Amino acid sequence: MPVITISRQFGSGGEAIARIVSQRLNYLLLNRATITEKLKEYDVSEPEFSQFDEKKILPGDGDTSELEKSYLRYLEALHNFFYDLAIRENLVILGRGGQVLFKDFPPALHVKVIAPYKNRLQRVQKLYNLDEAAAARLISEQDQDREEYLRHAFGCEWFDLDFYHLVFNTGILGLEEASDLIIQLARSLEHGNIVSRKDYEEQLMKESLQPGVVLDASGSPPAFAHPSEEEFARMLDFYRIKWLYEPKTFPLQWDSEGNITEAFSPDFYLPEQDLYVELTTQKQKLVWRKNKKIRRLKELYPDINIKIIYGRNYRSLLQKYGIEEKKRS
Repeated sequence: MPVITISRQFGSGGEAIARIVSQRLNYLLLNRATITEKLKEYDVSEPEFSQFDEKKILPGDGDTSELEKSYLRYLEALHNFFYDLAIRENLVILGRGGQVLFKDFPPALHVKVIAPYKNRLQRVQKLYNLDEAAAARLISEQDQDREEYLRHAFGCEWFDLDFYHLVFNTGILGLEEASDLIIQLARSLEHGNIVSRKDYEEQLMKESLQPGVVLDASGSPPAFAHPSEEEFARMLDFYRIKWLYEPKTFPLQWDSEGNITEAFSPDFYLPEQDLYVELTTQKQKLVWRKNKKIRRLKELYPDINIKIIYGRNYRSLLQKYGIEEKKRS
C-alpha cells in the first residue's frame, strides 16, 4: 500500500501538511495521537512512548542498562507496528524515521518540510503562546531531539537529502500549495505513473544536449575552442548554473621590460559560486603543463578559486548520461 513519510523541522508546518494530505487522500495519519493509541496493542504504554518518542536515549551503566533495553524494545515495537500497518493501510507517517524505514519500499513517497528560522520562530510563538526566547529554546530542543533520535536509532543524518523525493520550504511555498503537490504526486504513484528520478534526469540531460545555440550568463554565444567545452556548458545549463566562457586572462610571467610572456585563461567562470573551472580532456600524463600554470596562478592570485576537471572525470560524466564525446575536427 502507498506510504507517504513527512519529516519536518519544528515549526515548519509539517504537521499541518501531514493532516491536510491524509484527510484529502483518506490515508491513515500516524502522528503522536494515533501512534500512542495503537502502540498499546504492542505492549508499549503511553509513558514509554512519551519518554522515547523522537528522542535519543543515552545508555546508563553500559549498553545493557534497563533504560537502553526498554528503548530498543520500544523501537522494535514501533517499527513492527509501521510495517504491519503498511501492508494493510495507506499511510501518512509524520517523523519517527519513516523515511529510513521505508527507504526501499517501492510505493513510498518521502517528503521533508523546512522553513527559515524566523518563520519557524513566529509560528511557534503563535501556536504555543510563547515569547521569543522561550520559542527559540523550544525549537532548539526539538530540532536536537529529532536529529539525535535519527542518528541514534538509525545511524543516519536528518539532513541527508538522499532519503527524500521532495523538499518544501514553507517560507516560500504555502502549506496548501505544498499539500497539493504531494497529493498530486501521490495519486500518480497510486496509478503507477511515476518515472524514476534517474530516468527523468537522464532524459532531460539528453534533451538539453541536443544541437542549439548555447548562451552564457551575459546572453552571448561563446566561440568554444573545443566541442567538449560546449558539452560542459550544456551540462551547466541543465543544472541552471550560470557561467561565462573565458571571461578573464591572468598574466603569469613577464620579461625584463614588463611585457607579458605567459598568461592563462580558465575555460569557465561560475559567478554564483565565484569559481573558475578549467576543463581538460587530455590524458593524465599530458596535463602537466596545465597543472604547472594553475600552480603558478594560485601563487600569484591566492584569492582565486579554481578547479580543474580532468579527462577521466569528464568522460565519466558523459558516460553517466549516455553521451558520446565529440572529437576535435
